[in-house]
Amino acid sequence: MMDFWFGGPITDVGSLVWSAPQWQVLLAAAGAFVVLALVGLRDRPAVSRASELGLMTLALVGVVVAIAGPIWVEEEGRTEAGRVALVIDSSRSMSVLENGAPRHDAVAAVVEHVQRTTDNVDVYHFGDDLAVGVPSDYELPGTDLEGALDALSERVAGERLAAVVVVSDGLDRGLLRRRFREDGVEASAVDLPGPLTVYQIGAPSDLKDLAVRSVNSGGYAFIRSAFTVSTEIEGVGFANRTIPVTLSRNGAPVTDKNVMLNAQGKGTIQFDVVPREAGRFAYGVSVPIYEGDAVPANNHLPVVVNVVRDRIRVLQVAGAPSWDVKFLRRFLKGDPSVQLVSFFILRTQRDLGSGYGEKELSLIAFPYKQLFNQDLSTFDVVVFQNFDYEPYFGSPNNPLLKNLGDYVEQGGGLVMTGGDRSFGLANYGKTPVGAVLPVLVDDNEKPDLRPFRPMVTEAGSRHPVTRLVGDFAENSSWWGRLGEMDGTNVVADAHPDATVLLSHPSRVTDSGKPLPVLAVREVGAGRTLALTIDSSWRWSLSEAAEGRGNQAYLRFWKNSLRWLMRDPSVSRVTVETARENYAVGDEVRIVARVRDASFGPLSNATVRTTLTVNGLDRTLEGVTSPDGEVVFPIDAASRGTYQVRVEAGLAGEVAGSAQTVFAVSSRDPELDEVSPDSVFLQWFAGRTGGAYHQVGTLGAVRIDPKAGRTVWERRETPLWRSPLLALWVVLFAGLAWIVRRRSGLA
Repeated sequence: MMDFWFGGPITDVGSLVWSAPQWQVLLAAAGAFVVLALVGLRDRPAVSRASELGLMTLALVGVVVAIAGPIWVEEEGRTEAGRVALVIDSSRSMSVLENGAPRHDAVAAVVEHVQRTTDNVDVYHFGDDLAVGVPSDYELPGTDLEGALDALSERVAGERLAAVVVVSDGLDRGLLRRRFREDGVEASAVDLPGPLTVYQIGAPSDLKDLAVRSVNSGGYAFIRSAFTVSTEIEGVGFANRTIPVTLSRNGAPVTDKNVMLNAQGKGTIQFDVVPREAGRFAYGVSVPIYEGDAVPANNHLPVVVNVVRDRIRVLQVAGAPSWDVKFLRRFLKGDPSVQLVSFFILRTQRDLGSGYGEKELSLIAFPYKQLFNQDLSTFDVVVFQNFDYEPYFGSPNNPLLKNLGDYVEQGGGLVMTGGDRSFGLANYGKTPVGAVLPVLVDDNEKPDLRPFRPMVTEAGSRHPVTRLVGDFAENSSWWGRLGEMDGTNVVADAHPDATVLLSHPSRVTDSGKPLPVLAVREVGAGRTLALTIDSSWRWSLSEAAEGRGNQAYLRFWKNSLRWLMRDPSVSRVTVETARENYAVGDEVRIVARVRDASFGPLSNATVRTTLTVNGLDRTLEGVTSPDGEVVFPIDAASRGTYQVRVEAGLAGEVAGSAQTVFAVSSRDPELDEVSPDSVFLQWFAGRTGGAYHQVGTLGAVRIDPKAGRTVWERRETPLWRSPLLALWVVLFAGLAWIVRRRSGLA
């Protein structure tokens, strides 16, 4: 009955708690005083006034008490049996294959055994840190056993556990195993909140692993100069065996070698590589994946090499001395980035039949066979200036001419300028050289000897070769004031794949299009440029006569060389990373730059980046800042070659695309060592007075029977809403009202 009146059970072990804030109680008390003051204002007998005030005071006290929110709180503790903490290693080394199955397959039996033989089991897993639950996979990049057990102690907050069970292969990468290796059996161990039981996972005798442990290339190399790729190979279970090793570039095999592993299963091998072109290239070293290999992922290791040009090698072949030849040769020799090899044809094949002996001639013969058969691949750009091939190569189908066509297809640059021994006047139309030119050569050509001033085409106004200055209007002005040419070779037309940059102001081809004067073309991996005039040197003098120096001439030929060499400076869109090679876990900043048609920074351009690694694509999007840049920061989460391709545009107009490559090729600590460490696990269990169970055994869990915890239960009875308090207020308020009525007051 009393429980009803108090709103719940009340015992003598509880305590009274006032739940309302103090200001609320004070405000209620002030209101009660105001009510009492109003009650005492009316005249009536003293006994009636005193009775009403007393009764009203008791009623208002009940109201103030209710507003104060009294609660009767009782706390009672009960003891529960100790919990068991099951801590599972979920690092990447637990996925190593043994006898064709992942090592972690054995974990399920241990978990089932512990849960069946013990009570109150809480399951955790760990890598670099501790997490709750059974691991969903075994791919965490680190193993810190001491850190995980410290986190467990903090989580249970001083509670004594019935048992701490660790399931691991023993390949701890943290401080605990390091101390054991450095200090031996006397090394300090971690304090545990309960007795330890260790179940080992993985058996060394069942393990075979062949791996590429490291690849070192120096990061960069010079074109046509040998660099060394040094590699360390390690094979667990492959001691004293000969292993084939393959070097690849961009996924294609380059060469193979064999390495003999020593008694410890280790060996080193070196590859000497001579790069033939500049740029970033993804090299990779691979070893075979034999049946039962524990970690197939470490059988290949990539490294990216940045191949740069020490100097641009240019071969200049001139059919005869001329002002045009002299000016171009002076420009090329004056550029410190150019290594020039030039030949002026002053002695022809016909001189050999003149009756003079070799020693009677002061000039050496033109070494065309060596140049176009042996040395051609050593040059970046070949320039034919008014050069007639027939006295040397004879037939249009000469293999040396085919070599030159193949050279372009494979990435070389070729320039042909006009003259009376060039284009159709030298019958280049049906040669392999004519096939790669940006113009269609008419072997029945009749040159046009009328002076003229070339006109910049719409494409030429945007193209990096003919962009002498950044501003469109100023660039057109520059070309408009350059001097007249003496005439031009007449070609049949531009090649369908070519881009015409300069054209004749009045003459047209049979197709009705303006006659090409300057045209460019991409052929296979190479590029070609055709300039049908032999008086571009006048561009230098015409500017100098106006007091503007020779900048137009120099910029034109500088632009031409850069474009032929695919220099990034002549691309509107570029993408790069700070380094070629990164470590797992590094942050990589992919920087894309976009420029407008005048090569100024292009802001608000949409940049779409596709990142491809290990066969998976990831897409990133961003918008360029006012300086034309956008940065994509990513984490190098896994090893492999990362292919980066960006596409940029603004308002539906495509600005261009670019690509680069980098490698995450440093060693993965979790896979550097894959053989289980049973010695460490036995030491750890013994150092803490625990139990160790070797692989394949399911021994008993070491239990502390005294372990347990007190669980406190809290019961609250809100007295402020009890029937007794409500009856108090109603009773005394009602009596006060009756007294008031009998005293004659309403």
